[in-house]
Amino acid sequence: MNLRFRLNLIVTIILFVIVLLGAMTTVHNARENVRAEVDSTMDLALHMLEAELNHFKRTGLMSADEDMSLFNLGRLSGVRHLRIEFYDSHGFLVETNQVDDAHDENDPPSWFVSQMQAGLDNMTLKSLPVSINNREIGKLVISPEPGNEISEAWHETKTMLELIALFFVSVNVVVYIAVGLSLKPIDNIIDALTDIEAGHLDRRLPVFNLPEMASISHKFNGMASALQISTRNNHRLTQQIIRLQEAERKTIAHELHDEIGQHLTAIHVDASVIKSCQDLACAKRSAVAIDEVARQVMDIIRTMLHRLRPGGLDEIGFLAAVQDLVNNWQQRHKNIEVLTYIEGDFSDLDENEQLTLYRVLQECLTNISRHANAKLVEISLLESGKERLLIVKDDGQGFELGRHPQRFGLAGMHERVDSIGGKLNITSQYQQGVTVQVTLAKQGE
Repeated sequence: MNLRFRLNLIVTIILFVIVLLGAMTTVHNARENVRAEVDSTMDLALHMLEAELNHFKRTGLMSADEDMSLFNLGRLSGVRHLRIEFYDSHGFLVETNQVDDAHDENDPPSWFVSQMQAGLDNMTLKSLPVSINNREIGKLVISPEPGNEISEAWHETKTMLELIALFFVSVNVVVYIAVGLSLKPIDNIIDALTDIEAGHLDRRLPVFNLPEMASISHKFNGMASALQISTRNNHRLTQQIIRLQEAERKTIAHELHDEIGQHLTAIHVDASVIKSCQDLACAKRSAVAIDEVARQVMDIIRTMLHRLRPGGLDEIGFLAAVQDLVNNWQQRHKNIEVLTYIEGDFSDLDENEQLTLYRVLQECLTNISRHANAKLVEISLLESGKERLLIVKDDGQGFELGRHPQRFGLAGMHERVDSIGGKLNITSQYQQGVTVQVTLAKQGE
């Protein structure tokens, strides 16, 4: 059951209840009106007949010798709402004002008649004794005959019920159209989501008239823009990673060819000399040369491995590896003062967190040595409440972040920190240094 059908069903049920109550109220009012009309007519007829009988008695127009049809009730067949009957002293019907009527196609339906008759069931008959010379010769009985009144009430009620039905249908049609128009933006939203799913990240929604839909449109467009930017950045970062990988492979290939290749060639030459030496002194000199070259090859391989994976993280621990990185960097840059602050226990950092902090610090030191022209570097590893912080601050020349968003390895640092759920904040102004802060939440916090 979709939303449109559900809303229309709810409105239809509510309208049906309202219409049903209105119809019941209309029928009830019609029943009360019929009862009141018939009751008042019976009282009026009773008083008029009683006055007529008294007039006949005073004027002597009635006598015991007269025919029992002295009332001639047939002439009262046009009296509405009442059945007037004259019974003799033995209870036999003598006269009545009722005549047989043909069935009218416009007669009210049986259910309506039964509803109207229900209001007349407890009405008492009106009886008027008829006597001549103090001798009772019969009685006039007045009872309700609301056929005409019920017919009139039916025509009025039918009109009201038709109006109620027309109201029910009209409101349902209007609501159906209104709900359809209100929910029409949902089709646009679904189409836009389908386009986004298919990779068309430039799809945007129009600004809808309804405030709620306009808010959804605004949020969707913002999400699509953010997704498009993120995807574009991911593509650019992927390309950058590929370029760095190729550059690293090229560097490794160059070092293998130029450095290790040359050293292996030297070892091969000295080994050939040993093979051709005629005395021990010649062989010893070549062996010493081979030993020296082998040590150089080992240093080259160690440097390459350290660049690929800092071995100190596994061998001496995270904090000792960080301190070793800082010490080695300071030995190469003795003109820069380095202050290190370490507070807290970082032993429960997982491998990805250790490597991320190490690489960020390494990238920061590389940027400082290449670009900062700094005199002082402050490195802080701190625990603060539920967070761990790495802060690298220098007093160098700085740079404007807006003008160099992809320089100095910033994209790579952001990607590394984001991958472990951390936050990277970089603040810098020209000639006022750079501060890089990495914030990691403690595990389990």
